[in-house]
Amino acid sequence: MGFPNARIIDAGEVKIAIYERGAANAPPVLLLHGWPEIAYSWKHQMQALAEAGYRAIALDLRGFGHSDAPRNVAAYRIDKLVGDIEAVLGALGLREVVLCGHDWGGIIVWHAARMLENRVRGIISICTPHMRRPPADPIEIFKHRHGDDHYFVAFQKPGIAETILEQDPLAVFKMLFRRTPPATKPSSDMYYLLNHLQTYLEAGAPKLPGQVMSDEDLQVYAGAYTHSGFHGGVNLYRNTTANYNFTADLSDGISQPSLMISTADDLFLPPEMANPMTDMVPDLERITIEACGHWAMWEKPDEINTAMIKWLNRKMGQRYF
Repeated sequence: MGFPNARIIDAGEVKIAIYERGAANAPPVLLLHGWPEIAYSWKHQMQALAEAGYRAIALDLRGFGHSDAPRNVAAYRIDKLVGDIEAVLGALGLREVVLCGHDWGGIIVWHAARMLENRVRGIISICTPHMRRPPADPIEIFKHRHGDDHYFVAFQKPGIAETILEQDPLAVFKMLFRRTPPATKPSSDMYYLLNHLQTYLEAGAPKLPGQVMSDEDLQVYAGAYTHSGFHGGVNLYRNTTANYNFTADLSDGISQPSLMISTADDLFLPPEMANPMTDMVPDLERITIEACGHWAMWEKPDEINTAMIKWLNRKMGQRYF
């Protein structure tokens, strides 16, 4: 079954594209993608959730896919992103929802759990752990540990990242959407995304081993980013300092039942990064998917679906309303 067609929701400041599978009265699960992704990243989860008795709702975050993509950097601050979730819930007439996020979507759902506490029934995060507020601006921490070429830091420079990324959108996904190469160890070099992409483009963007999806799926991403541009996603990173300041008064505690799905081969967000969550999330379950890297929904879709649905059935199910 193909991916659902987009439905456009008026979220006030922006219009948000959503994609649905499942009965309208089924318990809803709202799926938030990361970067550089789109709602299509949940291709293998939508029907599985619907068949398990849930209403799967994926959205293109503002700045991505068929959603509006404002140019203003401040339009991508965390309160704007969480506000879009609230607007979508309102437009769909939903009182509560389970939120599921991957990568940047994980960052958003952990914030939404606290900022929309009464409307978030539960949390599933894939790869992205909930973390305590750091003792200093994360950009300064990344710069100190890895230098100015760390992609979080490099993305802060106006116009630079977009210029490089938009040279060849397909090449971005050919380079990034791959399994973790065997025996690869974490290093500062792995964070130098723009440097690696420029080198890859200069080499003619050759086919690389370990691609996690078909060429046809890669083309879906390339087409989406050709349409939206890359500025929306880059602007997520440009709000790192603003988000750090904005959320200073948020508690680190998460009150909702939560499922943390880590992947054993994710170099950027390894499973051990989730260890401190046990002190902040009283109702926490953890699972690690073996032989799987960062693009978990493509690399191990059956295992991801099974973990999500078993937890939903146990923690939510038809008691949801």
